[in-house]
Amino acid sequence: MPLPVALTCFATATPGIESLLSDELRALGIVPAAREPGGVEFAATRAQLAEALLWLRTANRVVVRIAAFHARSFGELERHAAKVAWGDVIAAGGAVHFRVTSKKSRLYHEDGIAERLERAVAGSVRGVKFVRAPSAAEEMEADVTRLSDVQRIIVRVMRDEVTLSADAAGALLHLRGYRQAVAKAPLRETLAAALLMASGWEPGLPLLDPMCGSGTIPIEAAMMSRRMAPGRTRRFAAEAWPGVDAEF
Repeated sequence: MPLPVALTCFATATPGIESLLSDELRALGIVPAAREPGGVEFAATRAQLAEALLWLRTANRVVVRIAAFHARSFGELERHAAKVAWGDVIAAGGAVHFRVTSKKSRLYHEDGIAERLERAVAGSVRGVKFVRAPSAAEEMEADVTRLSDVQRIIVRVMRDEVTLSADAAGALLHLRGYRQAVAKAPLRETLAAALLMASGWEPGLPLLDPMCGSGTIPIEAAMMSRRMAPGRTRRFAAEAWPGVDAEF
């Protein structure tokens, strides 16, 4: 079954800059929906998802909901998981990681939840490998291409409601792909872009950054001035989805 025409997406961001992220979505012709601390929900076509991944400067991730259901036991979880169209976002022979959080639910054992979901994937997609995702510290310095080769499935269990979302980005979106080395205490590119937007600076105006460090703010400003897509030199996990055609 191919991905639906209208995808339910959620872009995560540093808490406090959700309004800037909403403005970015509108500029791409995407209407933001529910906004909550840490991100913005929106509906998008596959082409709009590609635009969001390529052009969003303040988002940390973009995820796509693939299933939602109620489960109070492992048996219920397994029955529902067997019906999920895993093949839409996981290629045969691919690598998958389940990131599970569970709160206020009968199913509280996160490793047990991941194991049942792994079984469901193994029964639906051939030759899949299951891996552990890198830690946050490793992810900041890891190779963008390698991280984009691992399909992360984000599992949220809240009050017995299970939501499954596929990470469309792969590596965090602040990893633009151009930086060859990371300075000490680096400013994330997404936050630098947010600072520029919040300051009122616009392309064409002079910019002075007397404490530029490794130059993240000036680099983001230069990219904005040249209308260069922040994701133009990197890959995204969604590029490998079987349900995505060449149009993506």
